[in-house]
Amino acid sequence: MYILARTSFGDPQPAPADTPLLRKAPPFLVFSRISPFALNKFAVTPQLKQQVTRVADYVRSRLDTAQPIGVIKLIGHTDASGNDGINLKLGQQRAEAVQAELYAQLRDVLNRVLIEVEESPGRSKPIGDNRTAKGQAANRRVDVYIAPPIPRAPDWPKGKTYDWTVRDPDRGGIWDQFRFKRGIPTLKGKTPRQVLMNVCEGTFGKDCKTVVDGAVSLGCKGLEALFTEMGGTLSEDQKEALKKGCKEGADKPM
Repeated sequence: MYILARTSFGDPQPAPADTPLLRKAPPFLVFSRISPFALNKFAVTPQLKQQVTRVADYVRSRLDTAQPIGVIKLIGHTDASGNDGINLKLGQQRAEAVQAELYAQLRDVLNRVLIEVEESPGRSKPIGDNRTAKGQAANRRVDVYIAPPIPRAPDWPKGKTYDWTVRDPDRGGIWDQFRFKRGIPTLKGKTPRQVLMNVCEGTFGKDCKTVVDGAVSLGCKGLEALFTEMGGTLSEDQKEALKKGCKEGADKPM
């Protein structure tokens, strides 16, 4: 018998409020449990391979029916031995091992079946009593969930075109008043300081000298900080020479 899991994988959860989006989501069913894995192991033994084969055979048998299987999700689990970090990794490895075996057995129909591995909860979702050997064995498992195929996207309407022009989301908004009113100035033959003055004046009007002087000074200090961050050391004389050269460069035509 299948178990309907509407909101998450694992133990059945209360059904959520019905919404159009949720109605479109395919329900996942607990189809099979591949177990028991050997203690602290994730290899698919011959016994486990037989169980995986039964899953593959069932999925293959449904492909051309009115209710095909299009999605397989795998979740690996562990018993309570070992710490959480080890168990989370081990559970993941078990699910990935089953995924690899399903890939091998369904390799000719992988264009019709999606096989995914969900994040392992480790030992936090037991189905057996971890105080007994039998319960621990039952917990060393991979749960297999199945669902119908993912609905394909609708065909692009015939004759419909789409404008792929990238638009500025701010254009036409309140920030338009701060945009460059004269566009990006031509750089050839101008000094960096002149370019900054043109940009500033084109945006804010006059009285830009203080702003531009501050920008140049800040940029020169940035060169010093970058040099230091890269592991270099500068004497006071070298710092002054760097600042002087930087400021002179701001007044040289490009």
